Amino acid sequence: MSTKVLRGDISLHKIPFQFQRHYVWTIQLFILQADGVRKQIGFISEPTSIREPWDFAFHFDDDHVPESVAHYVIRVEVLDGSALVADADHNFSAAWQNDAPSTQHLVLEPQAI
Repeated sequence: MSTKVLRGDISLHKIPFQFQRHYVWTIQLFILQADGVRKQIGFISEPTSIREPWDFAFHFDDDHVPESVAHYVIRVEVLDGSALVADADHNFSAAWQNDAPSTQHLVLEPQAI
């Protein structure tokens, strides 16, 4: 059994408005298997006023990840109630080097407000 660490940072430089304290952000981590099956393996969500740098980390047990992983997918959403105000998607392959974390960089894109 080994623990994998995925770290990331999210840039807000494309956002032309100020985030409000009541916005809720979510970060979801999925695996995408070679056969097309997508499975969520991590989830973070909480209300916050968002400022850069916006960092996150997932720690997960490698025993719960199938060997047939084709890609990992990170999905970030910022919600005002049920309205999506910003989001980002990132697909990547991770070549884990021993216990070294994988670091990913995402850029939030503005959506309808």
